This record gives sequence, structure tokens and C-alpha cells, in this order.
Amino acid sequence: MGISRSDVETVAGLARLDLEADELERLARDCASILDYFETVSRLDIEEDGADSARPATPLRDDKVGADSLTVEIAQLAPKWREGFFVLPRLAALDAEALDEEA
Repeated sequence: MGISRSDVETVAGLARLDLEADELERLARDCASILDYFETVSRLDIEEDGADSARPATPLRDDKVGADSLTVEIAQLAPKWREGFFVLPRLAALDAEALDEEA
């Protein structure tokens, strides 16, 4: 199965893309090579009970309602912390606006 330039033009039109001629050709080649790759992969003889089935299943976590537990307290992540809030420096732009309002 191949993809022609007209196929790419149709899809580009539906997506409202304005593509140059060289872009259309490149996309047609890229899409065709992707489809060729999928065709090659689909012809591979892969047994259902492959090596991955021998691995143990990943254990499921317990369903618990609530926030995930943190290994570090959130207050230790902040340079300044007061009454349960991060303390941040005031933005200089806000100070300039405040000065203009006072004048």
C-alpha cells in the first residue's frame, strides 16, 4: 500500500495546511516508508507466548483515596515558608505599578 502525493494533498487540504510542492513530496515519501515498515513488521512470525509472558506481572498498588505521600515535607522544598504558604519575593513590576497609583 502506498501513499501518493494526491493523498497527501487531500489530507493537507482537510487539515488546512498550506504545503509547498517539495513538502508534499517529502511527506508522501515519509508516509510511504512508514507504511512499508508496518507491512514488514506485520509479516514477522511472533509467537503469542513470547519471552515477555515469562516475566512476572507488575504488582498493583493499593487503591487508597487521598494525596500521594511525600518523602520530603513540602516546607523543606521552599526557601521561605510561613503559616502553610510559600513566601515569594514581590515582583518589581508590581512595585512600579503601586508607585504609579500613589502619584
